[in-house]
Amino acid sequence: MSFQVKVVKLFTDTEKLKAIANIIIDDGFAVHDIKIIDSDKSLFVAMPSVKISEKRKDIFHPINAEARKQLVNALFAAYNECKANDQTVDGE
Repeated sequence: MSFQVKVVKLFTDTEKLKAIANIIIDDGFAVHDIKIIDSDKSLFVAMPSVKISEKRKDIFHPINAEARKQLVNALFAAYNECKANDQTVDGE
């Protein structure tokens, strides 16, 4: 599986929301507004979702552990590269 990740917004280190990214998968599918969030334990990826009644439901998500690992690794690599290069990203 190939990924092209674009970090479209970075947030300050003081915020829990660290970045928003878009990703293209295998040159055939685009997913927008994936969030990278800092929890008390570590960084995690929040997939795009919609609110249904009182709950939120992911509208995109990997269906197995290997696909999730590949996706998360690609997102974190792009995020870390932006931070390392001290890039200020804002907008698409």
